[in-house]
Amino acid sequence: MGFFDFLFGGEAGQVKRHIKRLSNLNAQKEERTASAHWLAENGTEEAILGMLKRFEMTYEHRMKDTEEKDLVYNLLLSMGPRVAQPVRQWVRSNQNFAIPLRLLDHFEGKDAVVEVLLEMLGREVDPFKTEKKRQILIRLAEYRDPRIIERVPASLEDFDGEIRYAAAETLIAQETSEVRTALAAALANPKEESNRLRVRIAQAFQQRSWSLGEHTEAIAENPPVGWGVSGDRIAPA
Repeated sequence: MGFFDFLFGGEAGQVKRHIKRLSNLNAQKEERTASAHWLAENGTEEAILGMLKRFEMTYEHRMKDTEEKDLVYNLLLSMGPRVAQPVRQWVRSNQNFAIPLRLLDHFEGKDAVVEVLLEMLGREVDPFKTEKKRQILIRLAEYRDPRIIERVPASLEDFDGEIRYAAAETLIAQETSEVRTALAAALANPKEESNRLRVRIAQAFQQRSWSLGEHTEAIAENPPVGWGVSGDRIAPA
């Protein structure tokens, strides 16, 4: 161990110091940049997790914030597949996961991203903290995957209306009739108070000429405002 390593507590101390500086938005940009490069050179799991922390924060100057996040992203990208596991660990407990998931997509592909997003969705059970769950559903809507069709319908019964709406959009985005039954059940649900959600589902049924199936009678008795049922189809009134 050299003198400066001893002075700063060895390598572990150095890593912590650079993570702290990279996360300090009051530090000079040049200092944060230097710390980002140092952590990338160090390359340990702790260093990678420390670099990912930069995505938690937003600098007041939007352009500079974007430039710095791009720098950190590209440094992580240059480190290769070893960043994937720390990314999986980090996104589980952090709100701003969109950019880190791009790394996982690059190294492990879309199947891995869907797997992680669905795992994250299963962890979001606090009814008073809904934003991350909503963001997960919005991100899932970018993918087409049978696991989404299996796992997302449960969110159509969520306590939070925005979650239910995001779940419907995610299922509609799958572009398959396999989601028809789950969406029809949500449309027929007598406890559903969101006309916005019911109209969005009705629009999907009309655009795709889907039958309302076994839920036809229930929906006909209580259609969304401005809509009606003819036969087993729904259309604007």
